[in-house]
Amino acid sequence: MTRTNLLKVCACLGLATTLVACGGTTSSNQSSFDSSRNITLYTRDTTSGTRDGFFTGIGLGDAKEDNAPLKDGVVTVDSNGTMMNRVAADVYGLGYISLSTLSENDSIKGLDYDGVEPTEANVLSGDYELTRNFNYIKCASYSDSTKEELVNAFIAYMSTQEGKAVIQSEGGIVEIKTTDPTWASIASQYPAVSKDNSSVTLNFGGSTSVSNTAKALAESFEQLAGGVKFSHNYLGSGDAYTKTQGSNAGEFDLAFASREFNLTSSEPAAEGTYGTLAIDAIVAVCNIANPYEATDAATLVSMYTGEVTTWAEVID
Repeated sequence: MTRTNLLKVCACLGLATTLVACGGTTSSNQSSFDSSRNITLYTRDTTSGTRDGFFTGIGLGDAKEDNAPLKDGVVTVDSNGTMMNRVAADVYGLGYISLSTLSENDSIKGLDYDGVEPTEANVLSGDYELTRNFNYIKCASYSDSTKEELVNAFIAYMSTQEGKAVIQSEGGIVEIKTTDPTWASIASQYPAVSKDNSSVTLNFGGSTSVSNTAKALAESFEQLAGGVKFSHNYLGSGDAYTKTQGSNAGEFDLAFASREFNLTSSEPAAEGTYGTLAIDAIVAVCNIANPYEATDAATLVSMYTGEVTTWAEVID
């Protein structure tokens, strides 16, 4: 063997080793998967809208704001991104994320739920049922009238054909209808957008699941609204109400939640200040090296409550 060919063989072997270590392949990794190992479970913190939607959706609603119903040892993470990274690094891990962020990490895979693949088409058809709404909320009042009008214009933009196209491009699930207004047809209702707004900054925040969508909408709206600037700070759905109308009201001009607002008790939002941005699916995820492909509500409940502890109990 020539020295050149030897180097090529070594490089290929090195690449194969790297892929196995990173969970980048399925066949070789899955053949060495030890199904007798315990399932490592990951969950979001108790303020997370994704957590709320997941546990409510699988019929374990008591766990959406309380860890008591969960087995000991469930690992809590602070965002969709952290969840993806932890499961990507853990061959025996299982968690859940927003469908809108599933494509961001190719070392994890989404599981079919009740026999249905997690896709946008299946969500819109109603076949994939583990879903929740992406919602928005604005301040109840503003000290700056220009900011208020720009926020109202932004909310209106989200429902236009152009706005919905941006939402779709970031994985938010909406249906664009021919009857939806275009931005050009409604822009005149918001005179502030025709001014120079380059010195105005709108503060956005809330759910990490909605962050990519909100940032993309803001970027596309900036050029339509006199160069208005945006500041983004997404730490979780719990901030959405708290920092618009709650204890830190006014910190955000507009915020997003990946769950419903608790309007009748802890989050009594002012009428006309909140609404729905899009639909999202929640997807149970595991490492790409794991042969597990499909799950259901009963199985997920049994995992998170500790009735099932090893992968051998759920993998045929």
